Amino acid sequence: MRITSLVECSTRIMVRLASLPSGSTMAAEKLSELENISRDYVDQILQRLRRGGLVSSTRGAQGGYSLARRPNEVSIGEIVRAVEGKVFEEVCERYSEGPDQCHHLTNCGIRPVWQRLGEMIEGFLDQVTLDQLSSAEPRVRQGLRKEASA
Repeated sequence: MRITSLVECSTRIMVRLASLPSGSTMAAEKLSELENISRDYVDQILQRLRRGGLVSSTRGAQGGYSLARRPNEVSIGEIVRAVEGKVFEEVCERYSEGPDQCHHLTNCGIRPVWQRLGEMIEGFLDQVTLDQLSSAEPRVRQGLRKEASA
């Protein structure tokens, strides 16, 4: 799995929105400035997040963007799916046809490894919420360790 700049920037924007007081919004321009992400890229990200039902927008002078749900109800997995479509690209799907087609389409011992890895990654990211990421880094690390051992 590769963490793209799209996923990283989208997560940073969502954490920033999660830090807003309830009922507040933030303009795309301000998000761009605070996160040091180009305004065009912020607009693209916000459009995907809005289509994914994760952010809402308010028009007008006091308008801007806010989370569509509470921070403890939004997982990192949801953010990845909203902007990338999938959390983990199934390796076998990528080589199911074309010139690089895998010749081991049946009785393959590798396929279950990739499938289980995908399930583990997706399961982990679906458990981590924006609420958890709003803390300082040492506290987030500690929280993630507790989840991994549970």
